[in-house]
Amino acid sequence: MLKESDKKHLLIPRDILPDHVIGLVESLYSLGCSADPMHIGDITGESIDVLPKAIDVAEALNLVKYENGYLRITDLGKKIAEANPKKLRKMLREAIISNKVEPLYEVYMTLKERKTLTKEEFREIIEKHYRRVNNEIMNNVLMWGTYLGLFKLSEDDTQVILLSESIT
Repeated sequence: MLKESDKKHLLIPRDILPDHVIGLVESLYSLGCSADPMHIGDITGESIDVLPKAIDVAEALNLVKYENGYLRITDLGKKIAEANPKKLRKMLREAIISNKVEPLYEVYMTLKERKTLTKEEFREIIEKHYRRVNNEIMNNVLMWGTYLGLFKLSEDDTQVILLSESIT
């Protein structure tokens, strides 16, 4: 699926959320850690548009490996599938930051320096990575950040605020 050179600058597809990636990994784990991607699609009921993108993200994060027409779960993928929710979030957060997954990485690194961003500054960062930015993509990035415990929208919906100083 992904070539080695593609892994350096992973951009989260605009319509992929954490539950797509986690659901893929957990489904593969429940299938005995190896399966034809078509079987995973049948089990998860995931759209033909979403599943390949979720596979690409999971592969870039070293959670799964695509070989000879089959997906195989990696050791990290097994740990994620077996983890409790708190540990799962921590491991996924570390994978996202260490692999510099955009735009999450840039938002997080900017927030580490500044602690807050206005919604407009947040949008400007996202616009560097996606051609057309709308509320849906901004909300999806916020969902990733909140799920991972990196950042969230302030109570008054005017700023994005840092949740975690460190990824551990």
